[in-house]
Amino acid sequence: MAFPIVFRPGRSLVGDPFWSSVDRLVEDLWRSNAAQAAAAGFSPRLEVVERNSEFVVTAELPGVDEKDFQIEVHGNVLTIRGEKRTEESGEREGRHFTERVYGAFRRSIELPLEVQGDKASASFKNGVLTIALPKAEAAKVRHIPVSAS
Repeated sequence: MAFPIVFRPGRSLVGDPFWSSVDRLVEDLWRSNAAQAAAAGFSPRLEVVERNSEFVVTAELPGVDEKDFQIEVHGNVLTIRGEKRTEESGEREGRHFTERVYGAFRRSIELPLEVQGDKASASFKNGVLTIALPKAEAAKVRHIPVSAS
């Protein structure tokens, strides 16, 4: 059953308890859906730079703690997986609220050459993960001297 909404000229909706409740409900739903979508759809942005002897991969992991992700190397495939946790607390109009959203992420990237996973190193600072992956000896470029015959 639908109830008609009647607007009366000269009547302000500001301060009306019914419309204040509707406004709070819409705002809460929007904030909750936006937070869930952000966590569920999180995928770290990656940048890969190739140098003479190594690949350097940079991943943006804002809001992720060092304990909440893992790095794996298998052959020439680098995988970063983890979980992003978002928690928001506050108080508005005398109401206290807490929202928690969790979402797993996984990024795998195939490097063009095999790397030495046992010699890889990583650092994490201010939400930015930097991974240095030395190229495998067999993958390094070697210059072949040419002799005149």
